Amino acid sequence: MKIYLKLLIFTAFISAFAFSQSKDEQIIKGIDHVYKLEFDSANTIFQGFVNADRKDPTGYFFLAMSEWWKIYINKDDRTYDDSYLSKVDACIKVCEERLDENENNDWATFLLGGVIGYRGFLNVMRDNWLKAIDDGKQGLNLIQKAYELNPSNKDAVLGLGIYNYAVDYVVERYPFLKAVLFFFPKGNKELGLSQLRDCAANGRFSKTEANVTLAYIHLSYEKNYLEAQRYAANLVALYPDNPVFERFLGKCYVGMNNFQGGLNVYNGMLAKADSNKAWYNNNYIRREVNYYLGVCLSRTGNIDEALKKYEAAIEICKTIDKQGEESAFYVFSVLGTGMIYEQKGNKPEAVKYYDMVLNMRDIENSKETAQRFKDNALK
Repeated sequence: MKIYLKLLIFTAFISAFAFSQSKDEQIIKGIDHVYKLEFDSANTIFQGFVNADRKDPTGYFFLAMSEWWKIYINKDDRTYDDSYLSKVDACIKVCEERLDENENNDWATFLLGGVIGYRGFLNVMRDNWLKAIDDGKQGLNLIQKAYELNPSNKDAVLGLGIYNYAVDYVVERYPFLKAVLFFFPKGNKELGLSQLRDCAANGRFSKTEANVTLAYIHLSYEKNYLEAQRYAANLVALYPDNPVFERFLGKCYVGMNNFQGGLNVYNGMLAKADSNKAWYNNNYIRREVNYYLGVCLSRTGNIDEALKKYEAAIEICKTIDKQGEESAFYVFSVLGTGMIYEQKGNKPEAVKYYDMVLNMRDIENSKETAQRFKDNALK
């Protein structure tokens, strides 16, 4: 009888372990579908978790993250905002119910912190700064608690790494925000990068997201294009039809003055858009691709083709950019067009485009640059 009970207990343990493994594998499979932008396939898996247990927050969290990536593909497109926020609310509700039962449930705490933290990212993108700060503080506290409850959770390190890097960077670049962040823990950029690398190497579910974050940080903030290119190239190799990763790689090439590499990436993206590939054939992608093709072509001496690309970018910008809220693609496509006309010796046409820049939103000293070129053209 004792042998039978031991065998029964052992069998139950093995079954539970196998189920846990299976669930983790399914989550990883679903995440892989998200990065491949196969959202229906991903959501079938995540909805399956919800259907299996309505009180388990796992499925709700990943359904929200799947929707988040639809926003992340084209950040200016607000089509998916409401759907995403609805899924966030559903996840928060289930997490809070689980924590009412056990306030030390590290998984529910982690998911709650993560979903609130990513909602904070959306609030930053939409200039809802007070909501973003509130989400950031609440999300951080929850992620820290989750990590304290389960120090082996390398996925929680992603959130800690993002926080440590971001706060240190923001305070360093925008000292006037010190007062706003006074009640937040101090950041540490080097620690943040180290934590992100730890998650990229050892994370269970957040490994790829950590690599995405490292690529973005090195590209956009550190301006370390070689390091960013290493992460971006790996992401493109894994997910060749994800425009976010191709954008990263293309910008790395431009940043390193490897304009032929940039042409290869952006011409490939344009071909995908022209073939009506999902998530490529839209004005947001075409606007960016045409602008960077204009940059690469102008830097490789093909100014006639560059002019066509800048003009294509400008026409798209006219349809999706609001007056007074012009995108960088609009402003610098106009500026680039003026520079090409000046190269061609058509100074009156060049001055016309420089004047257009002077009447647009100032982005990264674009007005000062346009005025300098205009003054030179009028000499």
